Amino acid sequence: MRTDDEVKAIVEAAFRPLRCIAEVWDYDYRLRFKVFDDKDRGIVEVSDLVLRNLRDEAQLRDVLAGVRQRVLEKGYRVDPWELK
Repeated sequence: MRTDDEVKAIVEAAFRPLRCIAEVWDYDYRLRFKVFDDKDRGIVEVSDLVLRNLRDEAQLRDVLAGVRQRVLEKGYRVDPWELK
Protein backbone atom coordinates (compact mmCIF):
# COMPACT_ATOMS: atom_id res chain seq x y z
CA MET A 1 0.00 0.00 0.00
CA ARG A 2 1.29 3.44 -0.90
CA THR A 3 1.99 6.05 1.75
CA ASP A 4 0.42 9.51 1.72
CA ASP A 5 3.73 10.98 0.53
CA GLU A 6 3.95 8.45 -2.33
CA VAL A 7 0.42 9.23 -3.50
CA LYS A 8 1.15 12.94 -3.30
CA ALA A 9 4.38 12.55 -5.33
CA ILE A 10 2.59 10.47 -7.98
CA VAL A 11 -0.14 13.10 -8.35
CA GLU A 12 2.38 15.93 -8.66
CA ALA A 13 4.43 14.02 -11.25
CA ALA A 14 1.43 13.12 -13.42
CA PHE A 15 1.12 16.62 -14.90
CA ARG A 16 4.70 17.42 -15.88
CA PRO A 17 5.93 19.71 -17.31
CA LEU A 18 3.13 21.71 -15.66
CA ARG A 19 3.40 22.45 -11.97
CA CYS A 20 1.08 20.57 -9.65
CA ILE A 21 0.74 21.07 -5.91
CA ALA A 22 -0.92 18.30 -3.92
CA GLU A 23 -1.90 18.56 -0.27
CA VAL A 24 -3.05 15.99 2.24
CA TRP A 25 -5.63 17.55 4.56
CA ASP A 26 -8.62 16.82 6.80
CA TYR A 27 -6.57 14.85 9.34
CA ASP A 28 -4.85 12.81 6.59
CA TYR A 29 -8.23 11.72 5.20
CA ARG A 30 -8.41 13.75 1.97
CA LEU A 31 -6.16 14.92 -0.84
CA ARG A 32 -6.56 18.00 -2.98
CA PHE A 33 -4.42 19.29 -5.81
CA LYS A 34 -4.14 22.09 -8.31
CA VAL A 35 -2.38 22.19 -11.67
CA PHE A 36 -0.81 25.45 -12.86
CA ASP A 37 0.30 26.68 -16.28
CA ASP A 38 3.68 28.25 -17.05
CA LYS A 39 2.37 31.65 -15.94
CA ASP A 40 1.28 30.19 -12.59
CA ARG A 41 -2.43 30.41 -13.42
CA GLY A 42 -4.61 27.62 -12.11
CA ILE A 43 -5.80 25.25 -14.82
CA VAL A 44 -7.59 22.52 -12.88
CA GLU A 45 -8.35 22.06 -9.20
CA VAL A 46 -9.50 18.86 -7.52
CA SER A 47 -10.39 19.40 -3.91
CA ASP A 48 -12.10 16.50 -2.23
CA LEU A 49 -10.53 13.11 -2.93
CA VAL A 50 -10.60 10.43 -0.23
CA LEU A 51 -6.97 9.49 0.27
CA ARG A 52 -7.55 5.83 1.13
CA ASN A 53 -9.29 5.38 -2.23
CA LEU A 54 -6.23 6.74 -4.02
CA ARG A 55 -4.08 4.03 -2.48
CA ASP A 56 -5.88 1.64 -4.83
CA GLU A 57 -3.85 1.65 -8.04
CA ALA A 58 -6.84 1.43 -10.39
CA GLN A 59 -8.66 4.32 -8.71
CA LEU A 60 -5.54 6.50 -8.62
CA ARG A 61 -4.89 5.79 -12.31
CA ASP A 62 -8.51 6.57 -13.23
CA VAL A 63 -8.61 9.84 -11.30
CA LEU A 64 -5.34 11.06 -12.76
CA ALA A 65 -6.23 9.98 -16.30
CA GLY A 66 -9.49 11.92 -16.07
CA VAL A 67 -7.85 15.08 -14.78
CA ARG A 68 -5.04 14.80 -17.34
CA GLN A 69 -7.72 14.62 -20.03
CA ARG A 70 -9.31 17.81 -18.68
CA VAL A 71 -5.91 19.54 -18.86
CA LEU A 72 -5.42 18.36 -22.46
CA GLU A 73 -8.91 19.55 -23.43
CA LYS A 74 -7.98 23.01 -22.19
CA GLY A 75 -5.14 23.05 -24.74
CA TYR A 76 -2.19 22.27 -22.49
CA ARG A 77 0.44 19.62 -23.09
CA VAL A 78 1.52 17.07 -20.51
CA ASP A 79 4.34 14.55 -20.77
CA PRO A 80 3.48 10.89 -21.34
CA TRP A 81 2.72 9.27 -18.01
CA GLU A 82 1.87 5.90 -16.58
CA LEU A 83 1.42 4.76 -13.01
CA LYS A 84 4.38 2.74 -11.79
